[in-house]
Amino acid sequence: MPKHTVYLVGGAVRDELLGLDVIDKDWLVTGATPEDLLAEGYTQVGKQFPVFLHPKTKEEYALARTEKKQGVGYTGFICDFSPEISLEEDLLRRDLTINAIAKDTFGNLHDPFGGLQDIKNRVFRHVSSAFVEDPLRVLRVARFAARFAQFGFNLAPETLELMRTISHSGELNTLPSERIWKELEKALQAPDPHCFFSILHQCDALQTLFPELSWPIDTRNWHGFSQSTTSQKWAFLCSNSHPDSLKILNARVKVPNQFANIALQVSEFTHNKILPLSTTEWEEWLTRMSAIKRPQPYLRLIEVLSELTGSNIKDWEDLRTQAASVSSGQLIKQGFTGAELGLAMKQARKDALEALNSPLIQNDC
Repeated sequence: MPKHTVYLVGGAVRDELLGLDVIDKDWLVTGATPEDLLAEGYTQVGKQFPVFLHPKTKEEYALARTEKKQGVGYTGFICDFSPEISLEEDLLRRDLTINAIAKDTFGNLHDPFGGLQDIKNRVFRHVSSAFVEDPLRVLRVARFAARFAQFGFNLAPETLELMRTISHSGELNTLPSERIWKELEKALQAPDPHCFFSILHQCDALQTLFPELSWPIDTRNWHGFSQSTTSQKWAFLCSNSHPDSLKILNARVKVPNQFANIALQVSEFTHNKILPLSTTEWEEWLTRMSAIKRPQPYLRLIEVLSELTGSNIKDWEDLRTQAASVSSGQLIKQGFTGAELGLAMKQARKDALEALNSPLIQNDC
């Protein structure tokens, strides 16, 4: 018989208590050594921590551990995985009380730090003063705010103060760009990603982590963006930032191209264009956006721009449809070739747009 005890911990317990679907389950094992789990058929993964995959479910099982701060940054810890470490000692090192609840195999909840009450009161509260030792927790709490704003969660004042302490310590500068983007991307997948940036602003971390981002973020036209793609959300939230600053931000945080491109396109439009535009401006912009050749990226782009400008998306769709109606074949039959054909196509698209009578097109009369 195994001498160790297994608990479901962290986000799985929290989400279950909030009535959310549990997607990923994390298990904690007390009273065991790596050799014990290997003997039962578990597979060890990872180098930093002794995490094991269950032989059948492939879910992650981690040995209970304690941590001691030895260096800087979120990796500067020495960990102890002794089988004598208790459940409470492991939970003590977690970030928030709502993430420090465990459930044993009999369904009993173990809540040594008041996480159940904080879930009831909708409060993000740190477990212990060790919270300040990990700068990544600033981003994690901000990301939780984006995810759980829909439930009415608020940040405990004392936890906000500890986050400010981290921000002023300089340790946020030790976070690698890949880790920053990972937390940001998770926040963008949440219903209210603007809350992510709001929390960072409140704890004085925004200027360090995202100095190029224009604050405050304009969310007046947010509307149904909770159902949009993550790249569209990023573009919306960056729309006030200057294109030059946005290029620096996208490069520094290593933002993937699919996010960086649409965000830059939106920023360039909002900073350089005022509706309505002339047919010449529309023709040049549609060509630069490859609207005719790439209709799907164009649709994602105009879904953002129509919301930001308070205009009708159908009018944006009509612009592309009208420009795409121009056929090179007819012009070739008329004898146009080479550079002259390109100029004729350009003029024909402008004429087609002029005939559209769109509210987005400037009336020259």
